[in-house]
This record gives sequence, structure tokens and C-alpha cells, in this order.
Amino acid sequence: MGRGTMGRMAAWVLAMVVGLPVLAYAGLVAINWNDEAPSAEAERLLALLRDRPPLADFANGYIHARDLAAAPGGDPEYREARSPQVGELASACSEAPACEEALDAQPGVAAEWLESEQWLIERYRRMLATRGWREPLLEDAHAPLTPYQHVMEGQKLHLVDMERHALAGDAATVHDLLERDLVFWRQVLASSDLLITKTIATVAVGRNLAFGNLALRKLAPELVDAAVPPSWRVPLTVAERSYARPLGGEWHWVAGTLRQAYVPGVPGAGTEGDAADRLMRPLFQQQATLNLVASRMVRVGELSELPYEELDAALARQVEAPGPSLRFPLYNPAGTLVFSAVSDVAYAGYVTRTSDLEGRRRATLLAATLRSAGIGAEGAESAVKESSLRNPYNNAPFEWDPASGAVVFNGLEEGERGRHAVLL
Repeated sequence: MGRGTMGRMAAWVLAMVVGLPVLAYAGLVAINWNDEAPSAEAERLLALLRDRPPLADFANGYIHARDLAAAPGGDPEYREARSPQVGELASACSEAPACEEALDAQPGVAAEWLESEQWLIERYRRMLATRGWREPLLEDAHAPLTPYQHVMEGQKLHLVDMERHALAGDAATVHDLLERDLVFWRQVLASSDLLITKTIATVAVGRNLAFGNLALRKLAPELVDAAVPPSWRVPLTVAERSYARPLGGEWHWVAGTLRQAYVPGVPGAGTEGDAADRLMRPLFQQQATLNLVASRMVRVGELSELPYEELDAALARQVEAPGPSLRFPLYNPAGTLVFSAVSDVAYAGYVTRTSDLEGRRRATLLAATLRSAGIGAEGAESAVKESSLRNPYNNAPFEWDPASGAVVFNGLEEGERGRHAVLL
């Protein structure tokens, strides 16, 4: 075989080795030349976010929450100025049982805390007086978050003050402070457009129930019924436990983040990154990817609105559903890879945490009802079984735990987070 023949064969092999991948890539680029139109689910989310009613700043609880610790009159560094005793109490009061223990151990520290941060509790209560919530959407991964830590510190102060009134036997003030707090946070539950806000509102509602139960235990039985706030007696609405709006906001955030990462011409995208990134960008279809994400968000949003008795089975089917296919898709491979990195199951914890609030509400109201009727531990087990306040998921009676003297609700959250013991 001559040198010319060998050279031609080598050139042919080289052309195959180099050319075939180039041709394959060119074919992929051709397949991915056009993006999809917005899907019905994407249009639904767009409409949900676009059609939010306007709300004046003075009536918007979000504006108050955003500026809670801001000047003038506020002090963003107030936590650093706390005495060691107040700092320990504030830390303990993230959870009701630990807070009660700390208050009992050092009863005088609460007064120091309330006095030193009176400005914060006043601002928190002005926020509670609003009857609306409208927050800006997060535009991308670099968007700043609202400093909710100040809001949660304000709620601690509000509820510690409520405990002080309970010790004094002031049922009317306990009723008023619990009601103002819960009405506000249930409004936020129903109106939030961000996952972080829905999560904060869920924690705040749970904290109201937990601190409220401990406060009512300090009252004489004949005062308990007058201290129960009306909102404890009202079941959660579908809007309050629905994740349709927050997941719409999450979809908007995903859109901005993907646009910043992949779309040429957007600051931070297009020309940056290594060679692999630049090769993948033509294989990314923004709207096709957002259509995939929209289908997931709508699906999980609808799941969150199911009747309680259907929710457990629906979540189980979601967990058991097969994962994304590992086959390499010719259309939108980069977007499909991004989409498959997260599953529907990742959102299940949000849904169950908020949905469990209804069981916690019922168990807390049941404990208050038993206390008001003068039923103690000796008669509690039969009273719990006979009560019309039952587990929302299966209509079974709540459990009575004689060891701890508590009404027990077992929710859908996994592990110990799903077990809620309400002391009688």
C-alpha cells in the first residue's frame, strides 16, 4: 500500500472522527433552531401573576414587614445590643415549649426584653393592622430577599407579651392579641406569591397556635372560652393552603434565573462560561424549558388544593412516580437536563407542612375546649374519642397521650415534624 493511499485513508478517518461529531452537533442545532410557544400551563401562571390586584402601600403588610427594622425609628442592629439574658430568652422563644421554660426560669427577663424593644413590637402591631399583602416577585437568583427575621422577632415579642397578660388572668387581651396575629398571618398564607413567604406564614400560624395553647393553660377554666380567638374556630380555606400562587412566583424566578444563565444579550449570560457552556446554549430552549417547569408547578399547585382525605394518597403516588427518563432528548437537551435535576417530590414538604396546619388548629381548639369544660387527664381519653374535632386526613379521633397529657395529631410531614402534641 503506497504512501498516498495511506495518507488518503488517514485523512478519511480523521474526517470521520472530526466531521461526524460536527455534523451531529449541527443537526442538533438545526433541531433546536426554534423555541416552543407558551403552553397552556405557562399562560395560566402568567395570568395568575399578571392579574394580581393593586394594593396601596399604607394597606400593604409587605411594606411594613420590609421596613420593620429600618430607620428612622428602627435599629437593624438591635439584636447585638441585647443583654446575654435577653439574647438567651429570644433564642429560646423560637419554640413555644422552650420559651415557656425560659420564662419560668427567669420571669424578670421578659419585661426587660419588652421594654428594650418596644419600638419593634409597636411596628409589628402596625403591620398586623393591615389587611392585605402584595409582595414583588423575585426576578432572578440575585434578587434580594425580604429580611423576615425581624418580622419573626416581632412576633416573638407580641406572643411573649400575650403570655404576660395570660399570667395576669386577662382573657380579653389574650383573645385580642392572638386574633390580630392569626388573622394577619392567615391573610399572608392566602396571598403570598413566593415560597419563602408561604413558609414564613406557615411557621407564624403554627407559632400562634403553640404559644396560644400555652397561654390558655395559664387561665382559669372559666376564662378559657373567652380567650379563644375566633380565627381558631375557622377551618383553613383552600386559598390558605394552596401553593398555586407561590409556585407561580417560583416559576417566574426560574424564568429569570434561566434567562440570566443561558440567553445571549442578558447581563451575565451568553458570552461568559467555558467552551462547554457556549456549546450547550444553542441546545437550550427557554420557553420549552419553562413549559416543562410550568406543568410541574401547576400539577403540584393542584395537588395542594385536593380535599384532605385525598391528599395522602396523591402524595404517595407522586413519590412512587418514575423519575425522568435518562434518554438523551434531541430537542432542548440542556433545558431537559435542568428540569430533571428537580422532581415534584421536592415540593411535597411545603405542601404537607401547610396542610398540617388544619390538624394542628383542630387539636389546639380541642385542647382548649376540654380545658374550658373542666375535663382533666382522667376524662380526656374518652372526650377526645367522642369529639367532632378529628384528624382532617382520615376523620379518625385524635390520639390521647396519657404520659405527656397531650392531644396528639399525626400529620403528613415526615418523622417527628409530623407529630404535634398539644398539652392539655
